[in-house]
This record gives sequence, C-alpha cells and structure tokens, in this order.
Amino acid sequence: MKKAMTVLAVLSCVLAAVAADAKDPKKDPRRTYSTESWKLEWSDEFDGKGALPSAANWRPEVGMIRNHEPQYYTSNRVENCCVKDGVLTITARKEQWANPLYKDRHLGGWYRQQEFAKYTSADIQSVRTFRYGRVEFRAQMPGGWGAWPALWFLGDNLRLPKSDPKYLNWPACGEIDLVEIWGNNPTRVAACLHSADRGPNPGEKNYRFNEHHKVTGGGELRAAKPGEEPWNGFHTYTLDWYEDRMYMFYDGRLYADIDLKRSDWPDGQNPFRKPMFIIMNLALGGYGNKVVDEDTKDEKSGKVIPAAKFPMEMKIDYVRYFTRR
Repeated sequence: MKKAMTVLAVLSCVLAAVAADAKDPKKDPRRTYSTESWKLEWSDEFDGKGALPSAANWRPEVGMIRNHEPQYYTSNRVENCCVKDGVLTITARKEQWANPLYKDRHLGGWYRQQEFAKYTSADIQSVRTFRYGRVEFRAQMPGGWGAWPALWFLGDNLRLPKSDPKYLNWPACGEIDLVEIWGNNPTRVAACLHSADRGPNPGEKNYRFNEHHKVTGGGELRAAKPGEEPWNGFHTYTLDWYEDRMYMFYDGRLYADIDLKRSDWPDGQNPFRKPMFIIMNLALGGYGNKVVDEDTKDEKSGKVIPAAKFPMEMKIDYVRYFTRR
C-alpha cells in the first residue's frame, strides 16, 4: 500500500509539473522552430517564365499610400517588380514619377500635395488570405540608408466596401509586421502587432479608427554576426500562427512570442483570429531613416546621413504556407 502511495505521489508530482509547464509560455514547445508536423498547402516559388508575378497570386497597390513615404508604387512595371531566375525582385529607383492625384490637391491629403514623386518602388498583396498555420518567406533585404523593406499582413476586412457592416479600417482590421528593417539600423529584425482597443459598435457613426490604435505585441533580433545580416544572402522569416499565440523566427531563431489574448476586444472579437492577406513592399524612410540624395549633416545629432544608394532591391525566393498535420 505504501509503495502504491509512493507511485501515486510521484505521478501526482509529474502531472503537476506538466501542468505547470503547460502554463509557462517559455516552456511551450512551439517556441522551437521545427519542420515536422507541417504540411505544405500553397506556395509561390517565383519560377514562372513571365516577367511579372502571377496575377492569380498577387495584386499591386498603386500610388503614394501611407506614412508620408516619398516613393510612388507603380503597377505592372518590371522595372519595379519582376520575376527572373527563380526570384521575385522589388526594386526602388530614384526617378521622377507623375502623381495623378495632384490634380485633386484641393481635396487635401499629403498624397495629393506632390505633383511628382522622386522615387518609385512596388508593393504587392496576396490574392488569397491566411488564418493560422505557418507562413514562411525566404528573402534578401537591402541594407543601405533610406531602405524600409517589410513582410507583413493586414486583415481582410479592410478589403470590403466601406458600406459593408463588416468593413474595418486600420488599425481595427489588425496588422502583423513579421519583419520590418530600417536602413539606418540594418541588423535589427523587428516585428510588431498593431490593433485597436475595440472595434466600432453597431451603428456607431463617430468611431475614429486611428484614435483606438494599440500595439499588442512585438519582438526583435540583432543579426550582428557576419553572414547573418538580412542583406547578406537569403534568410528565412517565419510566422507560426495559432489561435492563442504567434511565434516569429529568423533563420529558425525565435524573435517574437506574442499572446493573442492581449488583442481581445471587450465584445470577444480579435482581429488576429480572422483571415489576413500578405503584403511585400520596399518603402523608403521611416523612424529617422532619412532618404537623402547626397551626404547630409543632421542638424540635431551632427552626424552625417549617407546618401541613399539606388537602385535598391528586395529579393524573395519563395512564399510558402503550411498547415498542421
């Protein structure tokens, strides 16, 4: 009887330890990158013979879009976005580009106030959406000042007509930044989740989306060793997306572990439990990462900002989507 009691006591301790581990997110086995238990469901290997990416998989975003960025995103232009030798290349160029919205500049908005953009680039978005599973990119990033490459996601609610009651603008639609890299800090691989503290209530007319912005998670990694830098050859960027958490990996190294409960709204909704689409773009500027055409001394710091070097290139070897087996 005593022996049986001892076995039960040991078993009880083991179960208690297992239960404790299950509650400790740092001991979650999902934090370790593994290729096991994943099934490939969809991919674009960019092996097509056409010069443009597949229209069945990608659509371009056109114009001067966000963040007061100086580049104009062109449409179906191989000089800015092309598939060749098994790689998709997005190229930012220094060239004057007419802004068609300038004719309506009296309507307001920073994107209407410039007659010409000084730079061009490309921004493409996936036709299909994703929810849970693994999305992995193999990419080579630009590393010079002024570059702002990103691999990220937005909620599919953003694509609905504004008259649709399910339409959600940013940030309520949700944004997953798998990776952003700024050229003034090119070894920093950064991740972030943008959301809102709540969505609009039914029939609410005065809901201002930007006023409800909330950062609900993120992470970073410094790729400082020679050969590890994002611009030094191709590297993998992986999002493992579960209903409760997200894990992000750079070459299999964890750099973000995010609890999705932090993004729950009071009504129980969560933008990161809804379908989202991929965006791959090469922007310019952002967070002190000034774009200058010749070496310039910064008035505040006194440091010299080096001239941006064009053309800049972001190369994507593949995009792959896996589900759990």
